[in-house]
Amino acid sequence: MATFFVSLGVSAILLGMVLATDGRVLELRKAKAEVRELNRKIADEKKENARLVAAIQAADKEEFPAEKVAREELNLVHPEDVVLLYPEGTLTKNQPTPAPTRPGPVPTPAPSPAN
Repeated sequence: MATFFVSLGVSAILLGMVLATDGRVLELRKAKAEVRELNRKIADEKKENARLVAAIQAADKEEFPAEKVAREELNLVHPEDVVLLYPEGTLTKNQPTPAPTRPGPVPTPAPSPAN
């Protein structure tokens, strides 16, 4: 019985060594690692693809983020845009109140000499 277990142990060790040094086992491990790496890259590309599809849909709706920033923050205009220029202070909510006028005698114009 002891001889059986000794031979089983030696066989297991030899089989382990053969599998560890066999080129096909190493190739299989490399292939599995490559499959994991490719799956990760596919997931990254799917995310990028979704981002690009969203950008295309926004472009179809004419919602360009760069154009929005250029217009709102940099005060740039498109060559086809019509620009309205208002005097300074006319579009603000807090317009200065005019100074009150004091009632007083109204000056009468001087008579002109008759010819």
